[in-house]
Order: sequence, then C-alpha cells, then structure tokens
Amino acid sequence: MKRVRIAAVLAAIALAPLVASTVAAQLKSPDDVKNGLTLLVQISNDFKRQITAKNFARIPHEYQEYTEGADALRAAIKDETAAFKAKVETRLKASVAAFQKVSDMSANAPDADKLMAEHGKAVTAMNALFDLFPADLRPDPNAAPRRPGGPPKN
Repeated sequence: MKRVRIAAVLAAIALAPLVASTVAAQLKSPDDVKNGLTLLVQISNDFKRQITAKNFARIPHEYQEYTEGADALRAAIKDETAAFKAKVETRLKASVAAFQKVSDMSANAPDADKLMAEHGKAVTAMNALFDLFPADLRPDPNAAPRRPGGPPKN
C-alpha cells in the first residue's frame, strides 16, 4: 500500500511542471498576463524603495500605479473562464487592499519600520495572487528592472 502512495506522489511531482505548462498554454494572453504580473512586482519594489528612502509623500502615487497595474492584469485575463477570473479577482482585491493599507499608513505620522512590515504583508498577498499563475509567467522579484530597449539598470 505504501509503495502505491509513494509512486502516486512521485508521479504527481513529476507531472507538476507539465500541468503548469499546460495551464500557461491554455491562457488566452500569456504575454499580457506576464506583463501584468511584472508590472505589479515592479510597483511593489517601488513601494519598498520609497519606504527605504523615507519618501513617504510618494507612496500614495505608488498605490495609484498599483491599482492601474491591477487593472492591466484584469484586462489580460478578460477572456479566461469565469471561475479563474473569480479566483484572480478575490486575490487581486486582497493584494490591492494590502497595498492601500501601506499607502494609508504613509499619510499619518509614517514610521518606516511599520511601513516596511506592512509592505511585507502586502507582498505576501501579492504572492498569493501569483500562485494562481504558472511559474514561467511569474516575474523574478529580484530582477533588475529593464529600461525599454536598454540594458538592465544598475
């Protein structure tokens, strides 16, 4: 009995990348989805840079950009199944709400440490959203942003 279970687990692990590739192939606009997810990561990184630099007045603008990035992701999945869109929307709303909290906190006697902790929670919510998408569409949060048509920034 144990051998059957072990074999089933190993088979599931071996098939996981194939299933993820199939999901990516099934998405109607995988390039648009990848761009939307990348945009969210870049804006999240901008939040972090503004907090680190103690440029708190800029954080509400970053939140506005994040909502625009969320709209771009919504547009990228507009032709997907209703069930998938509902899952994405639920997690996307949670992610947007988490970044809104960071933005709201930045207005009232901002504390960089508290903002950074709250940003960490927002990133966790964003990563839960990303988990709905195949790994090959998820951006590397540590990758240097690229300028259009240029080399990576240093």
